[in-house]
Amino acid sequence: MPAAYPTLGEGGQPGHATILPDRGGARLELIFLGIVWAVAALLLWHGLSLQLWRDGTIGPGAYPVFALAGLLAITSVLIAKALAVRELRLYSPFQAGLQDDLRLRQLAEIMGTRLGTRIQVVTKDGEGRFSALWKGVRGNALAIVSSDMTSLPNFHAAAFCDGRMEPVGGLFFDPDVLVVRPASQWQNPGDLWNKGQTVRLGFGHHIDIDHAVGRWLATAQGLSFRPVHSDDIPSLIGAINAGDIDAAILSFSQARQAITTGQVRCIGLLSEPGDQPPEVQGAPTFLDHGAAVVSGHWAALMVPAGMPAKKQNALSAAFSEAAAELPPANETDMSARIWRFLSQEEMKGIIDIQQRCHAQFTPRETLSDSLPAGKIIGLVVAIAGLALFPIAMMQLGFVLSAFFYVAGLTLLLWPKLTPAKAVLSIAVAAFLSIGTYLLFSKVFNVVLPTSALMEGLLP
Repeated sequence: MPAAYPTLGEGGQPGHATILPDRGGARLELIFLGIVWAVAALLLWHGLSLQLWRDGTIGPGAYPVFALAGLLAITSVLIAKALAVRELRLYSPFQAGLQDDLRLRQLAEIMGTRLGTRIQVVTKDGEGRFSALWKGVRGNALAIVSSDMTSLPNFHAAAFCDGRMEPVGGLFFDPDVLVVRPASQWQNPGDLWNKGQTVRLGFGHHIDIDHAVGRWLATAQGLSFRPVHSDDIPSLIGAINAGDIDAAILSFSQARQAITTGQVRCIGLLSEPGDQPPEVQGAPTFLDHGAAVVSGHWAALMVPAGMPAKKQNALSAAFSEAAAELPPANETDMSARIWRFLSQEEMKGIIDIQQRCHAQFTPRETLSDSLPAGKIIGLVVAIAGLALFPIAMMQLGFVLSAFFYVAGLTLLLWPKLTPAKAVLSIAVAAFLSIGTYLLFSKVFNVVLPTSALMEGLLP
C-alpha cells in the first residue's frame, strides 16, 4: 500500500489534453513517423533515379527500392491512423456484466449521443484498475476513478487525483456512517472524542486495507480508540448490540439494512450537509460537529488535469443530461449500491476535502509524471541518428554506421547501465551490423557501402 500520492511539481503538470475527440495525442510519434516518411521518400526518389531503372535492367540491386516503397506505404498508413478521429475510450474499474458496469455502459451511450461521438467502455477490473487510471492521466482517454478498491481506498484515491485528474461528475458517493446500538447514550459524532475515554471502534473493512479514517481521527481530533477491523458486517453489528464494541464506522451501503430494520442507530455521517441518503436524512454530520472530514466510497468520471474549460464543460453537460435520462436503479435491493449522481461541483467538494484530510497525516512531496531525461535523450538520438544514418553510411560505410547507431541507442535506453549490459549492447550491435551486411551482400547480392577500415576485414 503506497503511503502517499503527493501533489505534482510544476514540471509534472499535464498539458492541455486533447479529448473530444481523441486523435491519439502522441506528438512525438507523429514527428518520428514524419521523419521516417521523409527519409524513406528521399531514398526512394534517389533509388528510382539510378541507371538501372533507365536501362530497364532490374535485378537484385533493386531490392532496397522495393523495401523502401513498402516502408513508405506502411508509414503513410500509420500517420493516417494517428491523425484519424477515433472513438472516445472510457476506462472502467467495474467488473463486466454486473450492475455498475451495465449502468455505466448505458450512461456512456447517452453521453456519446449528446457529444456526437461513440464512447467505448473498456473494463479494467482487478489489478488492471490502477494501470487504467494512467491512461486517463496521460490525456488519451477518460477514466472512472473509484475509491472502492484495495490499491486506492478512500482518501488515497482523492490524493492520487491531486494535480493529475479532475472530475466532471460523480456516479455515486456512499458515505461512511457512525452507528451505535439503539440504547446507546451517544447522540452525535462529538461524543466520540468529547468523552475523554478510549473508544472501542469497529471498521467495516479488512485490517490490511488502509481507509485512513482512524488515522485522521487520531491525528486531527485526538481520538483514542481501540480498533476492531472486520469485513463481516453482520458480526460487527452483533458485536455492537452485544456491547463488545462501542460504535462502528461502516459505509452506508453496508449498514443500510441494519439501520432501516432498527438493529443499529446512525448518529453521524462522514459527508457534507445535504448529501445524506434519505434513510438517514436527519442524522448529523461530522462537519456539523467541527470535524472537517468526508469519508466513503465514491466513483467519478475523470478527465486529465489541465483540460481546457470548454471541453470540461461539454463533458460535464453531457454527463448531467445523461444522468437525468438514465432510468433509476432498483432501490429495493438492499445489497446493491445505489447510484446517486453528483454534479461536478459536488464531486470536486468531496475530493477537495479528502485531499486535505490526506495531507494532514501524510508528508507532502513533489513528484513529476514527465518522462525521465534519459528516455527523452534516447528518443532524440533515435530520430536524429535515423536522419543522419544515410550520410554517415556514405562516409563510414554501412557496418560502422549501423554499429555506432545501434550501440549508442541501446546504451542510452538501459534503465540502469552495468558493465554486463554494456558488453551485451556492443555484442548485439556488432552482430546486427555485420549480419545485415552479410545478408545483403551474400543473399541478395546487394553491395552496401564499406569504409577503407573495414574493406579488408569483410568478405
